Formats: sequence, C-alpha cells, structure tokens
Amino acid sequence: MNDWDDDEIALAEPRPTQYDSRERVILTGKGLAVGVLVAYVVFSLLLTTQAPGWALIFFIYAAIPSAFIGSGVGAVLGWALRRVGNQWFHVAAFFAAGALICVPFGGFSSWGATLFSLSIALAAGMGRLSVWKLVKLNPQPSLT
Repeated sequence: MNDWDDDEIALAEPRPTQYDSRERVILTGKGLAVGVLVAYVVFSLLLTTQAPGWALIFFIYAAIPSAFIGSGVGAVLGWALRRVGNQWFHVAAFFAAGALICVPFGGFSSWGATLFSLSIALAAGMGRLSVWKLVKLNPQPSLT
C-alpha cells in the first residue's frame, strides 16, 4: 500500500459534521451577516420613503442598532427555529418578531409608530427571506 491508498481511504470515510443531527435548518454566520445586511438596507429604504429628506441620517444611524439588535435577535430566533423545516414559517416568525420588538416602546400606539414597527418587521422578514438559498436543510434529522 502506498501513500495514495491512505488518502483514498481517508476521503471515503464519512466525516462528522459540526452541526447537531437534530437540526433541520442550518444557517452559518455568513448567512446571518447577509440577512442582517439585507434587513438593514430594507429598513433604511423604508424609512427613507417615509421621510426622504432624512435618508442619509437614517442610513448612518440605523447601522449600529441593525447590526447589534438584528444579529442578536436573528441568532436567537434562528436557534429557536432550527428544528422547524418550513422556511416560510421562519420568514413569518422573523416578521412577527420584528413587529413585537417595538410593542414595549409604544409600537402600535400611533400611525407613525405603527409604520416604524412595520418597517422593522418587513425588514426582518426580507432579511430572512434573502438567506433562503444559504440555508442548509437536513432532510432527516434524528429524533433523539
């Protein structure tokens, strides 16, 4: 046996994955970053349509909250939904979470606050929708 045979044997053996076998939906850090970036751009554009004169300020000042809150909530929500295989359910959950984040701050008390809340919700849903193809699906997760 030569060195090449050892390489062929090593390549033929199944390698353990770094993911839990019970997870149906697996999104990497790259996917999370893309989703947050898309949500940030969508949110900035939606705010710009509500007040066009403030577009640059919205774009600059929305970056830090979008990065920290978006990545934090997105990671936790993605972790909580990792066993749900239906990606439309994920998109709907991100939309709902985006709307519910604003409720403690008077999110649905006036028309302006409602539009702001819906801007966050739509941005979160679009962010999750944008990473649809970056998600790895495990078709047969273990039940244990």
